[in-house]
Amino acid sequence: MFVDRERELRILHSAYKALKEGHKVNIAVIGPRRVGKTELLLKFKEEADGVIPYINLQRIGSVDSFIFAYTRELLYELSRVKKHNVERIHLLNWDDLLILAAKLGVDEEVKAIKNGTLETLFEAQERILEKLGEKAIFILDEFQEVKNLSRFLEVMRAITEKEKRVAYFISGSAVGMMEEILSPEKPFFGQFRRIYLPGLPKEDTFELARSILNKADVTYSNSALEAVYRLTGGHPFYVHAVCRRIVEEGFERVGKKEVEYTFLTELLTETGEIYMHLDYVFNESLSRAYKGAVHREILLILAKGEGLRLSELAKQLGKPSGEVSNYLKFLLRTDLIVKENGRYYFADKLMRFWLAKTYLGITELELRRERLREELIKELEEKFLKAKTELGLTGEAWVRERLGMALGLEFKPYRRGDVEFDGVAFGDMPHVLEVKWKSRPASYKDVKDFAEKVRGEFGNARMFFFSKAGFTEKALQLCQELGVKPLTKDELR
Repeated sequence: MFVDRERELRILHSAYKALKEGHKVNIAVIGPRRVGKTELLLKFKEEADGVIPYINLQRIGSVDSFIFAYTRELLYELSRVKKHNVERIHLLNWDDLLILAAKLGVDEEVKAIKNGTLETLFEAQERILEKLGEKAIFILDEFQEVKNLSRFLEVMRAITEKEKRVAYFISGSAVGMMEEILSPEKPFFGQFRRIYLPGLPKEDTFELARSILNKADVTYSNSALEAVYRLTGGHPFYVHAVCRRIVEEGFERVGKKEVEYTFLTELLTETGEIYMHLDYVFNESLSRAYKGAVHREILLILAKGEGLRLSELAKQLGKPSGEVSNYLKFLLRTDLIVKENGRYYFADKLMRFWLAKTYLGITELELRRERLREELIKELEEKFLKAKTELGLTGEAWVRERLGMALGLEFKPYRRGDVEFDGVAFGDMPHVLEVKWKSRPASYKDVKDFAEKVRGEFGNARMFFFSKAGFTEKALQLCQELGVKPLTKDELR
């Protein structure tokens, strides 16, 4: 299910063009499950039509199986480009690969890979590509799974850094683990440009919903489209699930109330695709937990009332803080929860609502009661969707990601002593970002204080001020005088 991601596709194609011109760019695509990462990468692969092997690492159980799968996909893509008539389904073992390698004239390199190590694989692929006069983009999907392969990151980083003919597009749904892999203390720090894939903006959400409903000749109001966007947050999988159920329910015309009913049915009943998706994510995330029952209990407590401190959770569980701290460290790695200012929150507010309500056993029959639906929607919008934003991909992080994509830079939170900035990127000079995610417009004083703080810390710098609610007239005048670029949501979409 590919939906329009024009900006992201441009970045991928630009990286491929740079590789062909001798400038290697690796890219990491990061975002929650089912938001469209794989579809984006496969759309690029389809459009680029070059040597672009693809592997989903969830299907790889060991280093040996990775080496075989990697070699198989590389040789298959090369044979396709070189017009050899080979089907992937016939490449079942090393003998099959060696026969294909002989046709391509790289049998010695593939023999070395077969009898070698992970280091041999990465070293030999460069020789193979050079011998055949090709360059490749290798797509490694669900890249966080390499943490289960011994020494993988260290080996890949040490050898691939020197490669000139292959670049990597990696993706991952475990946002926390991907951030850890790319963090300063890890081998891949600074090696990948990051693309964060949040939900679709409003207009793209409307377009996706229209395309599904129009095909089924369903008439809809603008308030229906607004409700789809508001409740799904633009998540393409959720939008598709809601609109498809609208069609299946047989509605000929839908408004706000029909969308709300359909959304709740999808979310809270076991036949709903959104229900099944959240159930899978929840249970799969906990499947590796030794103390699964305790982890589940912590999540149920947070579902009822998040924003608790460690001491408050320990008290409710009746366990020592040190023990509960270890449980929370595991949950933070699953991306089910996040920690901000010493308090714990659900990363996905829809997950929190689903967990709180499904354990109450709400049935599809009960959802036919309009009064109950109204109460649930009101609670969802006021207590859950207005809370902390999903996976940090909106708010400050959303602005950092969007501005970074526009400028080709990577903005990160900055702190030195008592000085803090919402985002700083270092290019030819420091680029400094201020974010005001409030309901009131930014004032003259807001802009003045920001500019003074920037000059005190960096001297000469490019300054950007984002305000969710816009700017006062005096604030805009001061921005022009001080060289501060004012930004709003519409400019960054």
